[in-house]
Amino acid sequence: MEDYQEFLNKLQKRGSKPHRISHCLGARDAFHWVRKNKWKALDGSTCNKLLYGKIIHEIHRELVDMLLEGHEIEFPYQMGSLVLNCIPAKVYDIDGQIFTNYKRDWKKTLEYLYTDKEALEGHKRIRRVAPYVYNVRYYKRKAKFRNRRLYSFRVNRSLVRLVGKAVEKGKVIAEHTEY
Repeated sequence: MEDYQEFLNKLQKRGSKPHRISHCLGARDAFHWVRKNKWKALDGSTCNKLLYGKIIHEIHRELVDMLLEGHEIEFPYQMGSLVLNCIPAKVYDIDGQIFTNYKRDWKKTLEYLYTDKEALEGHKRIRRVAPYVYNVRYYKRKAKFRNRRLYSFRVNRSLVRLVGKAVEKGKVIAEHTEY
């Protein structure tokens, strides 16, 4: 019988390759763009790369905290807004098949698959049973730019995990919304 860590390593399809974000402009790229376009506020003597990165990361942390408190985050220049959406969880039946919008609980699922080999072969999954499902949504209704239906905004994995942890601790304040 293999131990739990060997079981998890066997289930991983990508191996030990770390998660990478591609096509993302980070704080360093933004700093170089600002310096290249000769913004007067960043003349080099007042701000360096590390300080600029710390400022950007602190602003992002504050925005995440505001989002978890239930505030709507509006982007500048009328580019839309981010909202924490709260939808009631439901189970419904379509032509004899049962569907649900519950989120999966991967920690409990992996523990269950480790103990039960039939569940592993049958691809069984465990879902969280909660009265509401929380999603971070980007709304472009207020956006005033051309071809807005072609653009999207996807939040990164770390923000989704922060929302999940805050929901488990009961720290999320979000209104029930139906869009």
